[in-house]
Amino acid sequence: MNHTFKNENGHLEAVVTFGADEVSKASKKAVNKLCLNITIPGFRKGKAPVEKASMYLKNEDVANETVDVLLRDVDDNFNKDPEFSSYIKENKLERNLRPNVNLTKFSNTEAEFNITYVLRPTITKLGSYKGLKSSVTKKEVTDKDVEAELNRLAKDNEELVNVDRPAKMGDTTNIDFVGLMDGKEFEGGSSKGFDLVLGSKHFVPGFEEQVVNHKAGEKFDISLTMPDNYPAPLTSKAVVFKVTLNAVKEATLPKIDDAFATTLTGQYVAKDLNELKSKIKDNLTKTAESSYFTSRVNDYLVSCRNASEYAIAEEVIKSLTEQKKSEDEAQIEKQGLNLEQYLKLIKKTDEEYEKEIRDGMTNELKSSLIYDAIASAEKIAMPTQEDVEKKLGSPINKFISGFTSYMKAQKLSDEEIQNQINNYINQVFSSIVTERVQDRILVLNGDKKEEVKPVAAEKKAEAPKADAEVKADAKKEEAK
Repeated sequence: MNHTFKNENGHLEAVVTFGADEVSKASKKAVNKLCLNITIPGFRKGKAPVEKASMYLKNEDVANETVDVLLRDVDDNFNKDPEFSSYIKENKLERNLRPNVNLTKFSNTEAEFNITYVLRPTITKLGSYKGLKSSVTKKEVTDKDVEAELNRLAKDNEELVNVDRPAKMGDTTNIDFVGLMDGKEFEGGSSKGFDLVLGSKHFVPGFEEQVVNHKAGEKFDISLTMPDNYPAPLTSKAVVFKVTLNAVKEATLPKIDDAFATTLTGQYVAKDLNELKSKIKDNLTKTAESSYFTSRVNDYLVSCRNASEYAIAEEVIKSLTEQKKSEDEAQIEKQGLNLEQYLKLIKKTDEEYEKEIRDGMTNELKSSLIYDAIASAEKIAMPTQEDVEKKLGSPINKFISGFTSYMKAQKLSDEEIQNQINNYINQVFSSIVTERVQDRILVLNGDKKEEVKPVAAEKKAEAPKADAEVKADAKKEEAK
């Protein structure tokens, strides 16, 4: 067997050829195997001489089995090949995607296969990530911003008070309703004790407007035509909702004063209004600064991503797109819709949806490659077990124990629980790397000063566990 390899466009392409002797040997093996399933008069199944049993074989079956024998030889030889073995050891092959095998020549004297393996995506040229420009500027927090946040807090603490007057836009109404199409109730069109904010546009167009001017205790009909993008069988249909208005409630905002300030909890605990305003300004300033750095680093990374070159097989993008679509469909089904109905509701074509998913997954993959490449180029330290535990807020074994108990209460299988734990810890690990890469990029582009961490000389630190060890520890805990 002779073979050559070519690494091109995200694929490892192998051309494998067999000579006449090899094809002949493979054919004999194929005939011997197929004869084991042949029964002829005077002999038990598989016990007849090969020369007699072979007369009952079909040429097509022999050819197919011969090809299978040759392909098994390919596998055996590739596993011993130093060049191919390096792809396995260095984890360069996409194990979830099967290789494409194409038989290009086959006769009694020769056989040739073209075998294409899908490689894991890589960056072939990393774009510049230093000395870049961004138009993002830092937002200064003003008194107006503080007042807006105060009003938001007051809105969050508003009280709903029953009023004896006709409903108007902005009121919260409590209603019972039954939806009828052609005089019959339709699925999903009825509810009791439903709170509806008039003007929220949560119901089909025209419904909320027809509740206006009615008082609590009234019963009335709402007639309208369902939208043409509404799921069947209600698409563009005339319907009637029989409504009972149970209550009309008006939102009453608390007065923003010292007393109000003392009622808040969490980050906004304060003894008076002045202290509350001070805390609001500090919080908004921190948020603005975080948003500023996030936006600038995103600009740098997008610039680097666009300037980089990649080796990404089409099969990888297709697989990621299909996986994302499956996840979307599962979420959509929980809402009682299928994908076709959902796309109709959001007024998007299959082609537009497909392109949106594909573009999103492509950019997400490229960004991930960029992060990995910069982390490698800048020799950014991988998170230790201590780093992961700090992010988790507890030792790994304690986290696993608590997480497992919680998941068992959700009636998940052991396998599902293990996958959830692994995924979560991997996400925490990746988030730490992401933060370190972002900080490094901000330093390299002059947005931040490099942090110099003091080194404790009096105590020799224990060597931190590598990522693989962290994950191994997690798996040990799962097995307990």
